[in-house]
Amino acid sequence: MQTLNAQKTRFSGKTLAVTAMFAALVTVTTAFIKIPAPLGYAHAGDSMVYLAACALPAPFNFIAAGLGGALADLLSGYAVWSLPTAIIKSLNVLPFFLARIILSKKNKDDKILRIPTLAATVLTAGITIGGYFIANWIIYDINAAIAEIPFNIMQSIVGTALFVALGIALDSIKFRQRIHL
Repeated sequence: MQTLNAQKTRFSGKTLAVTAMFAALVTVTTAFIKIPAPLGYAHAGDSMVYLAACALPAPFNFIAAGLGGALADLLSGYAVWSLPTAIIKSLNVLPFFLARIILSKKNKDDKILRIPTLAATVLTAGITIGGYFIANWIIYDINAAIAEIPFNIMQSIVGTALFVALGIALDSIKFRQRIHL
């Protein structure tokens, strides 16, 4: 298995198809598996963002996460959130990207669940909570930003729990090796 740094990201039909699949998974799990919140909703889509971050090479993982999140907001009637969500969900990939660099240097970037990717869920929760805090403050006000914090924490916890469950299942079938991206 090539290291992440040595690997040349190929723009192939397969990479494009898997990127589109993950963008669609992010969109569907965000737009349709949701828990209502005062200013929007918490959702299960973060689990797919985390999986895309672990399965796809850069920059395709960033694209799938940002595009999928933005499309979900457009489909759900929250168009005002599409740009902040695209930025925040793309930034959610960054801790996983860094974790995968660490793993690739040790030749251990063959599984979804590893200690660095689990640690990335904590960092990306901070990005989600902080990013939506800033966006709520800009779009609404500081009180709205504070009121949404518990829902963004819940969203991060749900996303992490689903990511771990799906990661266990996908690692058991050697998903990373099967997609060969």
